[in-house]
Amino acid sequence: MASVRSQFDAWVSLPLAALVACAALGGIFLPSTYARETASWAAQGTGMDWVNLLLVAPALAIAGVLALRGSRRARLVLGGALLYTLYAFLLYTFELHFNSLFLVYCATLGLSFYALLASLLQGDARTWVRDAVPARVTGVFLLVLAAGFGLLWLGQIVPALLSGTDPAGLSEIGVFTNPVHVLDLSLLLPAVALTGVSLLRGGVLGLALAPLMLSYTVFMSLATGGMAVVMQARGMGWGPGLAMVTTGIALVSAALLVAFLGQVDDRRPEVAR
Repeated sequence: MASVRSQFDAWVSLPLAALVACAALGGIFLPSTYARETASWAAQGTGMDWVNLLLVAPALAIAGVLALRGSRRARLVLGGALLYTLYAFLLYTFELHFNSLFLVYCATLGLSFYALLASLLQGDARTWVRDAVPARVTGVFLLVLAAGFGLLWLGQIVPALLSGTDPAGLSEIGVFTNPVHVLDLSLLLPAVALTGVSLLRGGVLGLALAPLMLSYTVFMSLATGGMAVVMQARGMGWGPGLAMVTTGIALVSAALLVAFLGQVDDRRPEVAR
C-alpha cells in the first residue's frame, strides 16, 4: 500500500479544495473582498472565483479521492490542478489589497506549492505510459501556445518600453506591473515551451510533464473565459470573443489530455522507498 508520504499531494488536495471554495465564496459574496480593487480587476477576480468554485474545487476533491484509491490518471490531472492553484493564488496573494481572506489565500498558496512539489517528486510518470501517445501533436500545440501568448504579452510590453509608458491596460487593473506578464514570461511559458520541445525530440521530460501542462491549460483557459464573461456582463473589457478562444484552447487541451490518460497504466502507484 502506498505510504502517506508518497500520497501527500492527494491528501492535501482535500483541504485545499475546501480552501479554494472558501476563497471563491468570499470573493463572490463578500463585497469587501474587491472593494479596493479597480472595476476591471474586481471583475476578473470574480470570474476566476466562479470557475474556482464550480470547477477547480470539485476537481481537486475528486482527483484527490481517486488518487488516494490508486488512480495514476487522477494523479496527473491533480498535478495540473495544483499548478493552476499555485499560479492563481500567487495572483490573489500579491496583487489584491489586504482583505479578510488574506490568510486563506496564503494557506492555499502554501499547500499548492508543497503538494505540487510532492506530485513532481513522486513515482516516475514516464513508466506509467503503456502505448504510443500523441507526442508530436501535443508538442506542436504547446509550442504554439507558448509562442502565441509570449508574442501577445511582448506586443504589450515592447511598445511600452520604447515609448516610456505603461503597457496597455495596466491602469485598468491598478497594479504596478501585470502579474500575468511576470509569471508567464518568467516561469510558465518557458516551461510549456520546454515540454513541447522535449515531446518533439522524444525526450522523457516532455512525456512526464505533458499531462500536467495540458491539465493546467484546461483549468486556466476556462478561468480566463470566466473572467471574460464577468467583464462582459459588467459592461467592460474583452467580450465574448476571448471566451470563445479560451474555450477552444480548453477543448483542444482536454482532448489531448484524454489521449494521454488513455495510455496510462492505471494501477496503484509503486510503494515509495
